Amino acid sequence: MRKSFFSLVANERFQVGCTGQTVYVLDPAGNELAKFKDVAYAYYPALHPNGDIAAVYSNIGVMAVYSLSELRLITKFRVSAVKDTQTDRIPCFSADGKYLYHIEGRKGDALNSRLSVYSTADYRPVSRLFEQGQRTVFTCIETDQNGTVFLLGYFRKEDRNEHFVAKLIGQALGEVRPLDENVYDFYLGAVKLKQQGFTEQSYKWSVFSFYPKTKAELERSLGHPVDMGPLNRAYSLDDTRRLTPSLAWCWENGKAT
Repeated sequence: MRKSFFSLVANERFQVGCTGQTVYVLDPAGNELAKFKDVAYAYYPALHPNGDIAAVYSNIGVMAVYSLSELRLITKFRVSAVKDTQTDRIPCFSADGKYLYHIEGRKGDALNSRLSVYSTADYRPVSRLFEQGQRTVFTCIETDQNGTVFLLGYFRKEDRNEHFVAKLIGQALGEVRPLDENVYDFYLGAVKLKQQGFTEQSYKWSVFSFYPKTKAELERSLGHPVDMGPLNRAYSLDDTRRLTPSLAWCWENGKAT
């Protein structure tokens, strides 16, 4: 029976699938090589650029790291700074493979974020960024082929949140570009779907599944059309695959087509 993966990511040598309770390692044809139950609620995998390492984040606030060629657990460690691990996000390796980035809730306020950077030599933290100061929430991180790190998120304000996409320059946000809320929602949903491998389960829980229903309900309630920007029309799972979304493109353009 075909497994229902919440996330399924792949490179030329391996596939890594997550169902929540189990992490599967598959060959390119989909044959099972190994399965692991080291952590519960493990939904979010990321592949190292060398093709041999997978980091899998669990919603219990734990990261598990696997060798795909040796089919073994390398290490697992606690990453969450708060009890509300829903603030934690999909991990991301640096383009050169030296670091693992992870967005985490920070102590004292579960609604704010910190960015933790771990060395892939031993998976110990190198730095914890954005733990102090401005009330900032990060929701997605991605690197491009040049090694630039992009962050999607918003600044918490009393009246209305200010959404943005920015670069990580050194240990600070740089070249911050504001985004319309609907454009922000579009790219958050699209990039997360890509990072989860465009699975049917990830699509089911994505903005692209919910927004058509939300739009219809709003229009019925208000009695007139509602403009939701790039989310004004429905996107199928195949549509989202064809989008080839990236935070780099979002930063360059600041809009969706």
